[in-house]
Amino acid sequence: MKNIKEFEVYVPQSKIDLLHEKIALSRWPDELNDNKWSLGTSLDYLKKATHAWVNDFSWRDHEALINNAGSHMFHSSSGLDIHFLHSKSKHKNAYPLVMTHGWPGSVQEFLSIIPILNEGIDGVSFDVVCPSMPGYGFSSKPNDFGMNSQEIAKINHELMLALGYKKYIAQGGDWGATVSKWMADQFKDSCEALHLNLVLAWPPDSDDPMQGVTEEEIEGMKNFEKYQEKGFGYFAIQSTKPQTVAYGLNDSPVGLAAWIIEKFHAWTDDDSDQLVIPLDHVLSIVSLYWYTETISSSMRLYYENGQTGFSFDYVDQPTGCAVFDHEIAKPPKAWAEKIYNIKHWDTHPGGHFAAMENPKILAESIVNLVKKGDLSAGK
Repeated sequence: MKNIKEFEVYVPQSKIDLLHEKIALSRWPDELNDNKWSLGTSLDYLKKATHAWVNDFSWRDHEALINNAGSHMFHSSSGLDIHFLHSKSKHKNAYPLVMTHGWPGSVQEFLSIIPILNEGIDGVSFDVVCPSMPGYGFSSKPNDFGMNSQEIAKINHELMLALGYKKYIAQGGDWGATVSKWMADQFKDSCEALHLNLVLAWPPDSDDPMQGVTEEEIEGMKNFEKYQEKGFGYFAIQSTKPQTVAYGLNDSPVGLAAWIIEKFHAWTDDDSDQLVIPLDHVLSIVSLYWYTETISSSMRLYYENGQTGFSFDYVDQPTGCAVFDHEIAKPPKAWAEKIYNIKHWDTHPGGHFAAMENPKILAESIVNLVKKGDLSAGK
């Protein structure tokens, strides 16, 4: 495959040294804090996190994890080079699965779940492909307007065909959920199933949109109300004026860490003064944004997608949904059924970054979709 080649991730030591120097030169703000990060990332926590970033964190270890997961580069017809992980199962008839991350995530989100999916559960295993979206990680940065979730879906589909997969399952959360939905919409002959861990759905246009909605689901809908009231500021900025904040975030590692770490706090369990996901794993993602200087290009996806980046067309393919307690949006199943051909629906403790926080649970949910969806191996 001439347009696909192995790609070794390597950050020069000079960039690591510069990161440490810039952290040492940071000028810290004052703070009011109620121990729930109501105004943003805790000053005390951030000081400890950045101290660990310099003194305890090893980028080389995480760099090796990316390379060992099957690091490759794909030159797409769009002209963009797309970094991706490709890890094949040792089992025959493994299902091709393309997993798409969101913001502020990366392909690193999938490093824990890949081995589980490769090995399989109850005889169901997967070849896993994890593309870095354009403008994220080591993928090319779009040099023109128009690279939204719909266009990214086209690149993902092209990649799967280039790898020799005529049929595949698309899986995603965050913006990856919109990309995966667009893959199901646009490539019905190839995308034979859809799995989401962020389910996007809206009230149906009916006389009684609450018909079939349970009391538990009504309570769960408060997550989105809370998000809109207390956590929507970043979205408003990134979907309107991302360039303005990019100057500070691209120049200050402390500022970048604060911007990203706050999401790993708010979208998992914001009643705690700590992170649910290990700090070392979160710092690996912050480091990737820092070393690749992609905070600006990654935020532009919000501008490109507008308020949703979503297709409202009905998905005919079998769809599985894993709904986690602390997810930012938890629509009722009755609403989701108006948009998706739901074959599997389950709810679990946990938050937004499911592949990192609950990899086995997410893997089991994907397996259950395969079992209920009557899918072919696709090879």
